[in-house]
This record gives sequence, structure tokens and C-alpha cells, in this order.
Amino acid sequence: MMNDATKIDCLNVVVYVKNVVLGRGLEAVLRILPRVGQVHHCTTRPAVDQAVAEGEVDVLIVTSAESAIAAELAIARHRAKVLMLLDEQEASGSSLVSAAGADGFLIQQDLTAPDLAEVLDRMMLGEMPMPVRMGRELLARAGAPTPAGPTRGAVLTPRENETLVLLAEGLSNKQIARRLSISDHGAKRLVTSVMLKLGAPNRTAAVVIAIKQGIITAA
Repeated sequence: MMNDATKIDCLNVVVYVKNVVLGRGLEAVLRILPRVGQVHHCTTRPAVDQAVAEGEVDVLIVTSAESAIAAELAIARHRAKVLMLLDEQEASGSSLVSAAGADGFLIQQDLTAPDLAEVLDRMMLGEMPMPVRMGRELLARAGAPTPAGPTRGAVLTPRENETLVLLAEGLSNKQIARRLSISDHGAKRLVTSVMLKLGAPNRTAAVVIAIKQGIITAA
């Protein structure tokens, strides 16, 4: 895993966290990671917008309080990945609805250098790291009754439906491949197909859209 990561250019990371203590702590952890290059702590939205517009950001780290910028980046299709930090009490599927633009999630209380390094690696590989409890909550919500009314859900194949459920559990492509007994390439192809059919910019959004459309069934 680490060998694959070293083949990729160092990441420029912007931390947009208004809590100064948390922001400085993140900076300190990021600076010791071999995968990370430049680290900037922005305290204002204009500063973040300027950095993103100039193409200097590979990863933007925010808290749920700044979730709006995650959705905006997803819509604008900027190349920056968004890592959202959640408080332990926020680590539930309900947090995902307001953060569909995020590419990965990490609980603040679990913030260690190894965990952060793993999450960054998985995000840059196109995966969607997510706390297990959040995946379980998503599945529970997916099994709840959906509001009455006409909906136009995407038509997925049985294999794509299986993939979608595993995405909701927060599994990586490698884990999906292992669970479905297919190659890593096959898992990546299925994940891409699911996102395209749902019109989702990332894996997180795909799960949220699927829940809203009532596609995912309870495990």
C-alpha cells in the first residue's frame, strides 16, 4: 500500500476548520505524513475559494459545519477531494445527507497519523472511507419505509445492487472485490457504473441518492 502511495505526487492539503485548536492539530499531524506536501490552514471561505480556483488543492479537510463547500465542490467538479471530520455524535447516516459532496469521513476522536494517512490514500484511489457505524446507520435507514409518491429510481443490475449495499457499508474497492469474489478491476468497474447510473459525483453521493430513491433494501 505504501509503495503505491509513494509513486503518486505529494498532496497539497488545505484545512478549513474554524476551531483553531483542531485546525492546528490537523496541521501538525499532516506535516509528518510522507504523502503530504504543502499544508495550509485557511480561516476564511474566500481564502479557500481562491486556493481551489488556482488549482493548488488536492485535498480539502472540513468539519460538518463547513459541509456546504463540499457540495459546491462536487457540483463544480473541482479536482479537490473533500475529507469531512465528524464529531463522534455526528457519525450517523443522517450526517451524510447534508454532506453528499464529501469523498471521505473521519471521526475527530479517532484522528491519528496512521488513520489519516490511510484515509487520504483511499480517497485518492477513488474510494470512500467511512466509519463503520455510519455505514450501518445508512443500511438501517435504507430499510425504513420511504415516503409515498412517484419516484424515478435508477435501474441497476443485481450485481450493481450488491455493490451499492457494500458501498453503503463503507467498503473499499478491494473489499468489494473480495466480498463479490471478483477482481479489483471488476469491482472498480461496478462502482463506476453505479455512480454513473445514479448521476452521482462520488461514492458518498451515490449512497445518499440510492437511499432517497428507495433503491437500497435492508440487509
